[in-house]
Amino acid sequence: MLDFEQLQFDYDHDGFYALQLEVGDKCYQDCIYCYMNAVAETKNELTDEIISAVLVEAKALGFSTIEWLGGEPLLRKNIFRFMEEAKNLGLKNNMWTGGLPFADLETVERTAALCTDGYISVHLSTLDPKLYEVLHPRRGADDIKVILKGVEHLLKIGYPPAQILNSVTFTGLQTADDLIATMEFFYHEYRIQTSINVYHTYLRPGYSQTELLKFIPPPEDVQKIYNYYRKLIQAGNLPMNCVNKQYCATTVAVLNNGFVTPCATIREERTGLNVKEDSFQNIVAAHRGYLTFQDLKTESNLPAGCQKCGLKSQCWGCRSRSYAAGYGLYGKDPRCFRS
Repeated sequence: MLDFEQLQFDYDHDGFYALQLEVGDKCYQDCIYCYMNAVAETKNELTDEIISAVLVEAKALGFSTIEWLGGEPLLRKNIFRFMEEAKNLGLKNNMWTGGLPFADLETVERTAALCTDGYISVHLSTLDPKLYEVLHPRRGADDIKVILKGVEHLLKIGYPPAQILNSVTFTGLQTADDLIATMEFFYHEYRIQTSINVYHTYLRPGYSQTELLKFIPPPEDVQKIYNYYRKLIQAGNLPMNCVNKQYCATTVAVLNNGFVTPCATIREERTGLNVKEDSFQNIVAAHRGYLTFQDLKTESNLPAGCQKCGLKSQCWGCRSRSYAAGYGLYGKDPRCFRS
C-alpha cells in the first residue's frame, strides 16, 4: 500500500520512503531466474544487531516503510521480532515472500497482524504445473496449491485484497499469454493486483552470457503484457518497472552482505557503503545523491528515449535493468518497448 502523496513529497525533497532490508539469502523456492542468487542454505545474512540498528537509523532518517526481503525473509527464525521492532518504531511493514512459508497458517496470521498498514506480496508467475517446474527446477507443482492456499487464508481472516500483491517475473521461458492468464486469475478470483518484473540480465552461476539470452523475453511480448494489464486494472500507462520513479528515487536497499545500494536488484558493492563497516546513517549522509538517483531528476540527464517519452513524469525506465545489462545506472532500460 503506497502513499503516493508521501512518495512525491520525499522525491521532491531528496528524502526517503522505503528501506528494502534483505535479512538473508536463504530460500527454497529455487527460481531459475533469481536476480540475487538465493541459496538453499544461508551464505550471507545480516546479524541481529545490524538489523535492529538499521531499523532505528531508518526511522531517524525519515523512512516510513520497511520492505522485508530475502531470499525468503520468513525463513529467518526471528523475523517477527524484527517486524515488531519496526512497528513499534512507527514504521510500516511490507512483506515480500515467495509464499511457500504460508503452508503454515499461523505464519500467515502473524504476518498479516504485523503488516496491517502495509502489504504482503507472494510470488507465483504461472499457474501451469509443467511450466512451474521449468521455472523452479528442484520444486514440484504442488507449490502452486500451497501459495494459493496461503493467499486464500489471508483473505479468509480479513486481510484486504488491495494490500496483497502477486509479484511475477516475466522471462523468455514463458509466453505472454501464460502470464496474462495468471494476472487475470489473481484479479478476477481474488481482486489481487500484480507487480510486474521483467527479467534482469544478471550472470547466474552455471550460466554463460549466451545461455542467459533464453531468459530475455521479446519486446512485443513485454508490450502485450503491459497493454493487457493496463486494461485489466483500468489504469493509465504503466511505468516500465514495478513501481514509479518516485518510489525508485526514495528507496534504499541494505543487501544481505551489508552493502547499501539504491535498489535490491542493483547488486553493486561500492567501497564505503557497507553497514558491517559503518553506520547506515553515515552511509546515507555521505552518498545521498547516489542513493536517490539525484542526477536523473534533471531531465537532460535522462536516457534519450526517456526525455521524449510521455511517461517521464512517473517513469525513467528500470535502473537495475540498465545496470545489469552493462549500461550503467543511468543508461537505457533494455526491456523498454516505448523508446
